[in-house]
Amino acid sequence: MAASDSLDVRPGVAGQLSRGDVPVMRRASLREQVRQAVEELIVFGKLAPGEHLAEESIAELLGVSRQPVREALQSLSVAGFVDLRAGRGAFVHEPTAREAREVFHVRALLESDSCRLAAQNVDDDGVRRLEGIYADGLEASSRGDDPRRLLELNRAFHRAITEIGANRVSLALLADLERRAGWYLATIIANRAPSSWAEHRAILDAVAAHDADLAGDLMLNHIDHSRDLLEFTGQ
Repeated sequence: MAASDSLDVRPGVAGQLSRGDVPVMRRASLREQVRQAVEELIVFGKLAPGEHLAEESIAELLGVSRQPVREALQSLSVAGFVDLRAGRGAFVHEPTAREAREVFHVRALLESDSCRLAAQNVDDDGVRRLEGIYADGLEASSRGDDPRRLLELNRAFHRAITEIGANRVSLALLADLERRAGWYLATIIANRAPSSWAEHRAILDAVAAHDADLAGDLMLNHIDHSRDLLEFTGQ
């Protein structure tokens, strides 16, 4: 993968968003619901990198006041999805190749370690949990489900591995990295899904066999493979 300036994400549709584009609001505080909705619009290319995020337009689209939108944009700025520019407002962040490589590098280190811990800690209930997620993911991949569903199941598998590993610091760190990585993965998730779930199967088998070294190595290779499939533009 050659070094370049920016990630090739899907083009946005500025000025063409409708209520049908808005993700389903999950049960949470209003600010968190708004944050989740705007983040998904960014992740799946409905709001393009560099696009201006007008509080009033977003508030009207989501059917809320401007205050939770302002708070959500501030939260998304901290998470790296939005740039707040003094005197100009909020804009969708334009991710760079370097950022993606750094996110996937740290994610690979943490998740490979979590996978080793999961192989050491897993019990029958944990194996059944992973098997259930795997079955859902394989079915969704075979059907060619929409990218949101594929990304949701991918996140569920990786999160389950980390939770079984039971390192609370890794859980907290990976929660943020998972969101950023999801932004990049959304651009390739449909094509990546078949090979990804085959790799998940091998990881699951290694974890279930309590082979910590193999499980960790497989997870490292799995994340590196996803990183190497990302497409970049620019020189």
